[in-house]
Amino acid sequence: MPDPTMDEILDALDHGRQRATYGAVAALLGTAPRTLMQGRQRDQRHSWVVSRKSGAPTGYSADQIHPSLHERPDIVQTKEELSQFLAARVD
Repeated sequence: MPDPTMDEILDALDHGRQRATYGAVAALLGTAPRTLMQGRQRDQRHSWVVSRKSGAPTGYSADQIHPSLHERPDIVQTKEELSQFLAARVD
């Protein structure tokens, strides 16, 4: 997926039930992790982007977190891993 958008990344993470760190997503988009989610809703779709330390989204209440968030133990940690994940999702 060449130059994916934030929405394309969120859709792929949600569809694949896969968590990715703020750092990995920000690096792929060429933005700062701290500002990555500014202006976006805190909801289940956005909850797949998580803190490297906690494995959970920052500042979300329990009802805003996807019920399957911890279904898979692995978390995409790097830009390269995220690129590979997205490439594997393309048919």
